[in-house]
Amino acid sequence: MFTTERFFKKIWSVWLLVVILALMMTGVAPPFMAVPAILIIIVMTLWCINCAYRSEHFVIFANLRMFFNMSVAPMFASLLTLGVTYKKMKLGAATSLMLALAPVVLVLLTYAMAYYWHSKSDILHFKGQRVESIEPPQKVQWWQAGLAAGLSSVIYPLMKSHDVPATGLIYFFALMSVFMVFYNRDKISALRDLKVREAKENRQYTFMDIETIQSMRAASWLGRLFAVRAR
Repeated sequence: MFTTERFFKKIWSVWLLVVILALMMTGVAPPFMAVPAILIIIVMTLWCINCAYRSEHFVIFANLRMFFNMSVAPMFASLLTLGVTYKKMKLGAATSLMLALAPVVLVLLTYAMAYYWHSKSDILHFKGQRVESIEPPQKVQWWQAGLAAGLSSVIYPLMKSHDVPATGLIYFFALMSVFMVFYNRDKISALRDLKVREAKENRQYTFMDIETIQSMRAASWLGRLFAVRAR
């Protein structure tokens, strides 16, 4: 997840997804939610520009990738919840927003528990002031297959009992949110340890292949534009 292969694509795919969801939110949410949607797009754009063209800090890129992995499912769940509660059920704006925040609160609580997980996996490799992610292929264990089957068996009855397909998708994305935090627990632990290490050593680690990233930025007119403005 933290590897720099397809560096720009990984960054701007996050931006595109968040922008699409923010625009979709304006269609199903109360009118005043247009302001937060615009702010989300602005913040996300600045974050991605900094990550893609200006910063050489590995943690910034890792934070963006972690945000992508952790936020996709709860964002979809919140969007669907808004659509069902505000548009279909005609609930009030405040009630709809509170219910829509439930998937986000759920994933934040799960993340808080996973944050203190002590992983035995060596995901990050250090060399001087440089760091890279080494992520061996993960085999699907029997318990993972069983968990996936269990989640699938829960989703269908919920959809059938409520007779609302969107409600079933909300349950699915909520459960997927929890699963994604659990699945990425080793990466959460590795990123936490890296931040602690930087704080103790009072320095920032950069990419192992920073020269490759610099050459990609130099070859991009956007990279040259923001590099000039950064100086």
